[in-house]
Amino acid sequence: MVTGAPQPAYRETERAGAILAVETTGSACSVALVSESEVLELTRIAPRRHNALALEMVDAVMAAAGLDAGCLEAVAFSAGPGSFTGVRIGAAIAQGIALGGGLPVIRVPTSEVAAEQVRQRNGMAQGVVVARGARSGWVYAARYRFAPAGLDCEAFDTLVPEDMPADIPDGWLLVRREQPLRAAVVGTLASGRPKLDPDRAVPFYVEGDSPWRKMDQVRQEPASSPDG
Repeated sequence: MVTGAPQPAYRETERAGAILAVETTGSACSVALVSESEVLELTRIAPRRHNALALEMVDAVMAAAGLDAGCLEAVAFSAGPGSFTGVRIGAAIAQGIALGGGLPVIRVPTSEVAAEQVRQRNGMAQGVVVARGARSGWVYAARYRFAPAGLDCEAFDTLVPEDMPADIPDGWLLVRREQPLRAAVVGTLASGRPKLDPDRAVPFYVEGDSPWRKMDQVRQEPASSPDG
């Protein structure tokens, strides 16, 4: 991973089957090209500057790899639920590149990205409950079991009060602190998810995640992850 100025460290990348991945949902603005054999990634910690930086970073990564959009397999993005602005920046970038290059898009839940980064650092744990900040007093809570091949989603994101006691099974982790998320992980997870038409490059929504809706309207989402 590279932080700071947008000068990605070049590594020889497989041209065929490369996925361009974008992560703009948190403090990190991250772009990556991911193939079966190599990863080229550029990440900057730049809160509230994603809109100004993301396309420049896409251009830098593509130029370093010597690729244009026509060489890609798909465009993946971290699709929330999450920050209203950040998630939509990623969705708009993915949709624009996909439309211009005649490519499909792949939506990856942001909680799954966070869970996979936890799994990579804590291989002995059995699973993780990811609690990410939502609007004031609430968090997005999701449950992922660690499996030999990756992650199994036991409960997709729902809105819960941030002070609600968490039911954490033995051997599981609870992650409340927001960690910078990486586009390389988005791209890796995308390889196992459905490819969609560009007009379906929209964020995941959680019922009740609107300031003008009453919280008694919140309903339980399906246990399985969307699009999975």
